[in-house]
Amino acid sequence: MLMKNAPSLFTPRLLLALICGLMLAGCSSGLALKGSKDEGLKLARLLRDQGRLEAASEVYARLDARGKLDGAEMLEYATVSAPVQQPAQALALYGRARNALGGNIDKMADTEALALCLGMGRAELALGRMTTAGKDFECALRRDGSNATALNGMGVLLDAQGRHDEARRRFEQALQSEPGNIAVMNNLALSWLSSGQPDRAIGQLRTADMNNPSLRLNLALAYLYKGDEAAARDTLSHLAASDRIDGLIATLSTRADELKQKGGNGNPLLLASTQMLPLSENAQ
Repeated sequence: MLMKNAPSLFTPRLLLALICGLMLAGCSSGLALKGSKDEGLKLARLLRDQGRLEAASEVYARLDARGKLDGAEMLEYATVSAPVQQPAQALALYGRARNALGGNIDKMADTEALALCLGMGRAELALGRMTTAGKDFECALRRDGSNATALNGMGVLLDAQGRHDEARRRFEQALQSEPGNIAVMNNLALSWLSSGQPDRAIGQLRTADMNNPSLRLNLALAYLYKGDEAAARDTLSHLAASDRIDGLIATLSTRADELKQKGGNGNPLLLASTQMLPLSENAQ
């Protein structure tokens, strides 16, 4: 439900093209890199650190095509690429990274095992493979019992199974580790909705930073669940273009009805937590 950033003058692809003109060749059409592996990794990490994940992923892919990446570097590639790839593609990369690191997670360093288990768990969850995702998150928690991402993932799985009290305990543990984690705040509020307690969800969300679009959308969802359309419209008026509010109200009302009918078990909760909604003509 997060709104993407507006396009900037220097997009990841444009920046990549500019830098490639200085140190690499063939960054846009399948040609090989001319720079050394160290130069390519330096560029990939620079782009990664600037938050330009798509561009960084392309550089890692070129190095991978040349067979230049070792196990740890394959794990870097998978971790950087996962947010900008389809879940199945991300899962395949993590699988390759695991194999390149020896295949046995139990024998890996904690940092490597944690990154693999978290990455695979998130991909499996996005693919709806709940049992496998749960095993991956448990794997991550064995390496770091307070990891907010793993605790959040386990909470989502438990909520989808209707185990809402257990789910909320996981979300609350995650917030102890990362108090400002937006995903966890949203999921905790949605868990209260899934238990038929919109006032608790509203209270949870109103204590958070309302500058975040996803929090406002879920607050509007909670108001609609409660039957307070006026409050929902007021919440959305601070976020969306006026010509979009009716459409958002209709979509969120449908989700609220699904949550009521299914009691939060299954897809409606996951969709309410992860799917983006258009906020203006320019939102993507």
